Parts: sequence; structure tokens; C-alpha cells
Amino acid sequence: MIQFLSKIAISAVFLVLFIYGYGSFCDYFFAQDRFLDLSEKKQWVLAQKGNSADYAVLGSSRAYGAFDMVLLDSLTGKKGINLGSNGSGFKDNYLVLTHFLKSNRIKELYLQVDMNSLNSKESFSNEFHAFTFLPYWEDAEVKTVLKEELPVLDNWVSDVFPEWRYFYFNKYFSPKEIARRYLMSSGRHDPYSELKGGMRSSVRLEEVPKVEIGLRKAPEFIDQDDWNYLQTIIQLAEQQEIDLKLFTAPMYLGDHGYLKNAISELGHAQIYPDQSIELNKSLFQDQGHLNSHGRYIYTKSFFEAIKEVI
Repeated sequence: MIQFLSKIAISAVFLVLFIYGYGSFCDYFFAQDRFLDLSEKKQWVLAQKGNSADYAVLGSSRAYGAFDMVLLDSLTGKKGINLGSNGSGFKDNYLVLTHFLKSNRIKELYLQVDMNSLNSKESFSNEFHAFTFLPYWEDAEVKTVLKEELPVLDNWVSDVFPEWRYFYFNKYFSPKEIARRYLMSSGRHDPYSELKGGMRSSVRLEEVPKVEIGLRKAPEFIDQDDWNYLQTIIQLAEQQEIDLKLFTAPMYLGDHGYLKNAISELGHAQIYPDQSIELNKSLFQDQGHLNSHGRYIYTKSFFEAIKEVI
């Protein structure tokens, strides 16, 4: 019996040492900029260092896909960067912005707000990509949000032995992923820098879709978590003396009445899309996302709109 218990104790010690060793290595490896996967938008944003931009765009895929940033720069005569990425709710936006501002500066921030982002759990399949921020656990903001979002991490074990968290998300931090990131580091594919984090547009009118665009009614109530994190982003911008403006990207047959009432109290400039864009089916690839010609039209329209609120 004693021999059996001794073997269990030894095995337990080896398991703890392995988790600690592997987790410590992950702490180092996955936080290194040279091992970030620049072909994934959020990883590309995390890799940005030493930028001094006039403005940034932040939000979900609707912010990421709304602008031709090269065109917008040429229209404004300013230098911008698009920090938006697919499926990002305000928790994601907050941590992306917090991380970005640690080593970059911006003067203006255009934050995408709509009723979907204010009810992200209902609207997005995965509104918070917790695994993206796991290597930055020692950042106070990251730790706070992760503990709030994942109760399994909110305990004394995570405080004294945080390395175990990588095993909770082992799919994203496996030896196979380490090998992939290492091998790719010598010739990383970066599809975003040339486009300043945005997407290309086309001056050519695209063919009108042959199928009907599916319509989904936007939520008409606000999730308190999303509202709180929207206000946290606003507070962060104020602390950093960043001029914040709220905007809503075009939506096919969009109705923004409820949103206007909901955010009217926030006191920041609000930019809504021209109705002629939202009524034009040929500018959309689906209900909430512009196609490349729609992006061209909206980028020019947005420039005209922001001249009114500068």
C-alpha cells in the first residue's frame, strides 16, 4: 500500500512539474511577437508595435470589412489602422485596445456599435476569444476579464499555479501548434499591413446577388456585460485623451432607431450610414457585410460624414 501511494505521489509530482514546465514555456513562446500568426487578424493586431497613427477603427467584422483604409487615408490625409476582427464583442475590443495602447499611440478612435455588438452572446457564435489573450495573463486587464468570463480560472489555483490554464485550452497551445508557429516564423504571411488592417475595395459595381439576402432582426435589448464594456472602452479612451467617435457600419435594410435611443446618453459623436447605401442590395455580400464595391462607396461616404463631426 505504501509503495502504491508512493508511486501515486511521484506521478503527481512529475505531472505538476510537467504542467509548470510546459506552461512556463507557453508563457514565453506564445507572447513572442515573432511567433504570432500574422495571417490571423487578431494576432496581427497583437503584433503591432511602435505605431503612431492619427486614427484607428475598432469593432467586429463589420468594422473590419467596412473600410478601404488606404482609400480612407488618402481622403483624410491621415494615417490610420483598422483593429477590427471577426466575431469580436466589446470584451475582445477592450483587451485588443488595451494591448495595442501599451506600445502604440492613436489620436482618434472610431468604435463600431450596433445592437448586435450590444447583445454579443446572442448575435455572435463566439463573442470573446479567450484563448487569444491567455499568454498575456500577467496583464491586469487580461486577468480580470478572463476570470470574469471563465469562472474555472477564478480560483486560488490560477493565482498560485497559472500555468495550468494552457491545458484548459490545449487545442490552441499543443506541441503541434508550437511546431507550426516555429516553422512559419521564418516566412510569415502578412496579408494586413499593406491594407493597414482593412480590406480592398473596388470602384466597379459588382453583380447583384442572384439569391435573396437573408434578413435577421437585430436584438432590441442590451446585454449588461456588453454595455459595461462599451463604457469601459469609452473610459479608457478618455484616460488616454483619445478623441472617440461611435459609428455604425451599413446593414442591408438597416433600422437604427433603437440603437440611437440606446446610446444617445453616451455623449459622443455618432455616425450612421447613409440610407441610400443600406437600401442598395448590390453593395452587400450578406445582411451585415459590404462587398468590395460597397466598401468603396461607404469609405467615401464615411469620409463625408466625419467631416461633419470633426
